Amino acid sequence: MTGRTRRALPMGLAITAGLLVVVLCTLVPVLLLLRLDEDELARWSDIGQAISPVAVFFSGAAFLGITAALLMQGRELRNQREELRIAQEEQTRSSELAMRELHTDLIKMAIEDSELRSVWPAPAPGEETTRKDHYCNLILNLQKVAYETHTIELPELRNALRFLMTSPDMRAFWSRSRQSRVSITDGDDAEDTFTAEVDAAYTDTIMP
Repeated sequence: MTGRTRRALPMGLAITAGLLVVVLCTLVPVLLLLRLDEDELARWSDIGQAISPVAVFFSGAAFLGITAALLMQGRELRNQREELRIAQEEQTRSSELAMRELHTDLIKMAIEDSELRSVWPAPAPGEETTRKDHYCNLILNLQKVAYETHTIELPELRNALRFLMTSPDMRAFWSRSRQSRVSITDGDDAEDTFTAEVDAAYTDTIMP
């Protein structure tokens, strides 16, 4: 029996019990009116008045049971919505990672094959895309994925970017390719945040 089934079972029992009490409270008086004469009805009326507090108690208990069942059902629905939200986020994250893996594979192919490398647009007008450019791009994408998947935190990302920007090749790549990168990713909050962090690291390394 799953956890969800275990949670739903008490709720179902409470609703059933409440409905049964309501049905009995309706049927019993009707049956008595149909089958008994006036004297017997008077005696039953006296008995009913005597035990009316018991009926009130059971009616209250049934009401509380139904209320508790509705509250449990509401909590169950909230839990289901939360589980669905988490599942959707995981699916989105998995899709993004799959796309990044595909992008990485395409860059690797361009690094290994000069003919495929020529397919990629130049990082800046009048320049050619080099193997180093693609390699630098891979390194930066690795840092971005590590940060977005919480493998590293923001202070670690900043330290890693500052270290990478001590490389002349990395600084040259960023200075040539930043504008074209921004033109593609502009408006994407995650990309904008990462670009700002790379810019900060780049600025720190070129300032005297």
